[in-house]
Amino acid sequence: MNQYLIISFQAVVLFPIVVAVFTLPYIAYNYHKYGSILSLKVVIVYSFIFYLLCMYCLVVLPLPTPEEAAALHGHRMQLEPFLFVKDIIKKSDVIPGEPKTWLTVVLNKAFLVNILNLFLAVPFGMYLRYYFKRSFSQTLILSFLLSLFFEITQLTGLYFIYSGSYRLFDVDDLIVNTIGGIFGYILVRPLMIILPSRDELDEVSYKRGREISLFRRVISLFFDIASVSIITILNRPLLQHYHIFRAFEINLLLYFSILPIFTKGFTLGSFITSTAVVSTDGGHPRFFAYFIRYGLFFGVYFYIPLYIRRILDNFILINTDASKDMGVITIEILLYLLYFLFLLVAVIKAALHRSLFYERWSKTRIESTVKVK
Repeated sequence: MNQYLIISFQAVVLFPIVVAVFTLPYIAYNYHKYGSILSLKVVIVYSFIFYLLCMYCLVVLPLPTPEEAAALHGHRMQLEPFLFVKDIIKKSDVIPGEPKTWLTVVLNKAFLVNILNLFLAVPFGMYLRYYFKRSFSQTLILSFLLSLFFEITQLTGLYFIYSGSYRLFDVDDLIVNTIGGIFGYILVRPLMIILPSRDELDEVSYKRGREISLFRRVISLFFDIASVSIITILNRPLLQHYHIFRAFEINLLLYFSILPIFTKGFTLGSFITSTAVVSTDGGHPRFFAYFIRYGLFFGVYFYIPLYIRRILDNFILINTDASKDMGVITIEILLYLLYFLFLLVAVIKAALHRSLFYERWSKTRIESTVKVK
C-alpha cells in the first residue's frame, strides 16, 4: 500500500480520539455563544480538524525504528531559499527541440514533492477565509506559522523525543506551504458565492438559540451534575459522617436550590448553555420556586424509581413464598414500564418545547440568554 494512504488511514484511526477530546469544549462553546449547534458548522469544523490531523500525520509519520532512532544525532536544516527550483531543473531532462522531454519537469520527484506540499496547504487557506473569516494578511501569517510549526516539529525530532531530527527542516517547505495557503484563500472565492456565508450560518445558529432544545437541557444538566460531583469530592471532609451518596444528595439540594437565588437563576450548566430559570411572567422566581422546581424534578425523575426499588427489595427479602416473590417482580416490571412511559412523555414534551409538570407547579421556565450580535 502507498505510504501516504497508510498515513491517511492512521489519521482516520486517530480521528475519533481527537473528536472525543474536542467535542465537549466545542459543544460548550457553541451553546454558550449561539445557544445551538448547527449541523453544517459541525461538518465544517470537524472536517477542518480531520484535515489538520492528516497534515500532522504526514509530517511526523512514519516514525523511525528503534535502530534508526539510536543513530540520530544533530538537527538537519536546509536554509537556502528556492533550492527546490534548482532541484527541479537538475532532475529534468529538457531538450528545447523535443516537447516530449518537457514532461520531465512535472514528472520528476522534486517537482511532485513540492506540488504536494503546495496542495496540502491549499485547504488551510480556504478554511481560513470561508469559515474563520480571516483577511489576506492573516491567512499569509497563519499559513506561515502552521508550516513553521511543522518544520520545528521535524527539526526538534518530534519535540526532542528523539536525539536528532529524523526529517529535514527545509526553508523551501515554509515558502511552498505559505504560497499554498494563499492559493487556497484565492481559490475559495468562487465557492463562497455558492455556499452560505459564515454570517448566514451564525444567523441561523442565533435564531435556533432562542429556543431551548432537549439536547441543550441535557448538556446543561450534564455540566451541573459534574459540578455537584466535584463539589461532593471537595467538601467530603465536611460531610464525612454521611454516606457518599447522601453527601451528594445534600450538595445537589444546595446547588440547585440555593445557588440560583444568588446568581439570578443561573447554575454552571445554565451559564455554559446560555440559559436561566425565570418565572412564567419573565421576572426572577421567588426564592422557594427553585426548591419546588428541582425538588420535583429530581424527586420524580430520579428518586421515585430508586425508592420503589428499595421498598420492593425489602418486601422480597422478608418473603419466603416464591410465588409472592414472583408477584413482586411482576409489579416491579409494571411499575418500571409505567415510569418509562412517563419519562418518554416528558422527553417528547420537552422536545416539543412544552412545559413540564415541575415547571407549571413551580411557575418557572427556562429562558435563553443568548445575545444576538
